[in-house]
Amino acid sequence: MVAGHERIPVTLLTGFLGSGKTTLANRFLRQPPFANTAVIVNELGEIGLDHLLVERGDDGVLLLDSGCLCCALQGGLRETLADLFVRRAAGSVPRFERVVVETTGVADPGPIANALVLDALLRAEFRLAAVVTTVDALHAMRQLAAEPEAVRQVMLADVLIVTKTDLAAPGAVAALDMRLEELNPTARKATAVRGDVDADLLFPERRTAAAVLAAGERLWHNARSAPAVDARERRFTTFARRLEHSVHWPGVAAWMSLVSERYGERLLRVKGLLAVGAERAPVAIHAIGGFFHPPERLERWPSADHTSRLVCIGHDLDQAELERSVRALALEDRAECPVFLEDL
Repeated sequence: MVAGHERIPVTLLTGFLGSGKTTLANRFLRQPPFANTAVIVNELGEIGLDHLLVERGDDGVLLLDSGCLCCALQGGLRETLADLFVRRAAGSVPRFERVVVETTGVADPGPIANALVLDALLRAEFRLAAVVTTVDALHAMRQLAAEPEAVRQVMLADVLIVTKTDLAAPGAVAALDMRLEELNPTARKATAVRGDVDADLLFPERRTAAAVLAAGERLWHNARSAPAVDARERRFTTFARRLEHSVHWPGVAAWMSLVSERYGERLLRVKGLLAVGAERAPVAIHAIGGFFHPPERLERWPSADHTSRLVCIGHDLDQAELERSVRALALEDRAECPVFLEDL
């Protein structure tokens, strides 16, 4: 965590058509841990909220008896969040403490997540807490084979919540678990029956610092043990490495610039815990769709192991090239960094 201004956490709730986002949203809106939450959906009609309403204003904001408020995505995420923040400051809506954005079933969460990182106005007051993807145990294998959007929703997730496991055969659930592990070995995984799910999955900021940092350890171990990708799935690549050499801030900036320029949107996800220079605690780095979030200084390491570790997931990433790229992290002067990855 970073000291200073406390920004409002935003969770993106995504998942393919029929995967249970609405059921999950309806369930968590009733739970006390989700009070003081603002929920933004693409169409209010897609969520059955009538039984939860206290008041419906002329401005389209729904006030719920749980202490939450709900509104439709109007124009774009920037406009909707900015409008809600202004109303919050003016006291015309409850002072919400967190936001959930429910995407459409065929949305790519990458551009939405990056809006929170790249837009200066949003970044000043909001931060991306997690990308949470619901996965339908009955139909996901077919969807993942046929729908690129379903694949991206899984690969960009921080948390995967498998739904309808009570309706699917145990063998099908096991096969899906293996497929999800192949596509996104770094995600935290859970199941939800009829929307029943642990609140901490949607709002990881509620977890203890130790649990958050333990997720970094899981990131590395899961990626390292991921099964090899066969020829039919060659377009998906997972690269995971421990870094035995030192890491410096100019090198971090150089490496992020090099891999972002080289792979762009093909670089679906990057996560890392780095021991940077004289920093006493680790630095976390994240990227979605080739865009890097500002690095975060964390409070402490999750264990006695202070080794830097890095995970990249994407389309057709060159393993040998990425292996060379990590040399850039050791640079103490960014001016020493070559312009192209192949020159390392």
